[in-house]
Amino acid sequence: MARLKRVGMLAVLLLVGQGCGDRLAEMQTQLAGTWVLQSRTLADGSILRPPVVQGAISWVPVSSRKAHVTLNLLESAQDQAPRRFNYAASTYEISTSAITQARYVLIRQGYRSSAKSPISVYPKGKKTKGKITVGEAGIEISHDSQDWVFNGNTMTASHDNAWTDTWARVQ
Repeated sequence: MARLKRVGMLAVLLLVGQGCGDRLAEMQTQLAGTWVLQSRTLADGSILRPPVVQGAISWVPVSSRKAHVTLNLLESAQDQAPRRFNYAASTYEISTSAITQARYVLIRQGYRSSAKSPISVYPKGKKTKGKITVGEAGIEISHDSQDWVFNGNTMTASHDNAWTDTWARVQ
């Protein structure tokens, strides 16, 4: 009888695990691809479009739980602000309710630049944790002061009421 209970419990755990694995794989499919920045709306309501602001995100699943993600963003020099450039390479790990970003490298220009150091390189890894949910609006990710919403081939990202980006999946 005890053996039968153990076998039954193992079967239930395997089914639940398979269901979570399938759900995570489905989530990864919805996140996967190359996303291109369409516009950036600033807090004052002004809208920046290419070529003033350009960006690409590549989300490449390596398993149902993990993906390699790169971000490239370029803002042209405007008024007194210098040109800004960001490149980040990370691994994201998802569960049905949490997300962890493990950033491996961040390269930036235009934030703390000077003539002696025009580009800042942050090779030290950094981990941030956040929440991921699936709802009617799509997949919502909140981490590192940002909110991302993936809905079909459109993604919106916002950062602490500073800007809202609209991205389109191109592949």
